[in-house]
Amino acid sequence: MTPRYKRENVAALFHEIKHCAGKENCWGKKNPKCQRPVVLPCKQQPEIMIVTEQMNLPEKKWKKDPREIPEDWNSSENLLNIIKDNKGGKKSGIVPRINELFHGKFLKDFENNEMSFREFYWTHFIKCAGNLRSGVFELKGLDKNICADTFLSKEIRVLRPKVIVCMGEHASTWILKKAKYGAKWTDLLWEEVEQIVRNEKQIAEREIAECGHKAEIIVLPHPSGINPLATLLNKKLKNLLYFALSF
Repeated sequence: MTPRYKRENVAALFHEIKHCAGKENCWGKKNPKCQRPVVLPCKQQPEIMIVTEQMNLPEKKWKKDPREIPEDWNSSENLLNIIKDNKGGKKSGIVPRINELFHGKFLKDFENNEMSFREFYWTHFIKCAGNLRSGVFELKGLDKNICADTFLSKEIRVLRPKVIVCMGEHASTWILKKAKYGAKWTDLLWEEVEQIVRNEKQIAEREIAECGHKAEIIVLPHPSGINPLATLLNKKLKNLLYFALSF
């Protein structure tokens, strides 16, 4: 029997993520002061799950030394306030680029009073704040997949989104492996580009077996704005995302 969406399961999952003290071989376990998992709540079963790679550290000095993060720092609250500010017109960080990709519906979906989304759920491949591309996960004994193996599988199984949009190599590679996609994530990326060229409107639904769930899966380059080719591809692929916005 297919598992059902249950609010009590969602609340328990959010609590588990937010209070994670680190898993074996993860960055947060080895560096407890940088362990600040982010939870961006949604009020109902989401239509679209967005998976970006990792919550960035908010200050330059913390990027140099994550142990400098204050004990009372709340990454979830900080990111929710950034989203709220962006909805109010202030453009900062990655939020405006995500909003543009989703044709303005991302910020429109966010409720300031409730500080939560309705149709969207935004999560991260790695839950600890940091910098995935700094090389830290190449250090001996660290496993960059541990957060996803522990929590992202549960998020998919519990939240049961219609569409999963993975942004960036790491998140995309992980989800496609779980969906038994037999090629590289860039191969699916080029398939999506070809769909846009042919003006096709169908997104393949794929079974994520260990999550007991089927979802339409879209992969995108990370929308950081650093890579000009990635920016160009995302401008093209936002038309594919439009087909996913059924609400």
